Amino acid sequence: MSIESIQALSMNAHFYSVLLQGFLSGYNKPCEVRLVFMALPILLNSESRKKLDSARSNSKMETLFNKPETFNEDTKVSGKVSLSGYLSRFNELKPFSKKAVVILYSKKKIVINEKKIILLEPISYLNFDSPSRQWIRAAHYLGVVFAKTNEDHLNYFLGVGRE
Repeated sequence: MSIESIQALSMNAHFYSVLLQGFLSGYNKPCEVRLVFMALPILLNSESRKKLDSARSNSKMETLFNKPETFNEDTKVSGKVSLSGYLSRFNELKPFSKKAVVILYSKKKIVINEKKIILLEPISYLNFDSPSRQWIRAAHYLGVVFAKTNEDHLNYFLGVGRE
């Protein structure tokens, strides 16, 4: 199998559009376009997705990603380690995020109104089989967490400056 074929399978904009639809379902209100683009770099990182396994409706960025992780009795690492490399992933995934948004728009699952994305067709991760369910659940709860904060706080938390 060629590198191009592997990339086509692993970087599937249609799957990403379902993840973003799950994210927007959890966000549950009109969402700034930039916040939607911030979701995939977190969701596609296995370490940050693991953190989202423990997410609940009352979770916040701090409760999920600030807890230090203990590897052994002598080694503690900041919980933010699971978000490391975020900025490079954000830049790499921007074209895929754009394609995923276009797919959602063309399927009439979202509308875009003044820099906000409004979800027209929410989904529930409970309607999916594993392993898709795990991915969409993570996306849903990331949306729940993002809805409780603002873009400036997320930028600060993720170590991202505004462009």
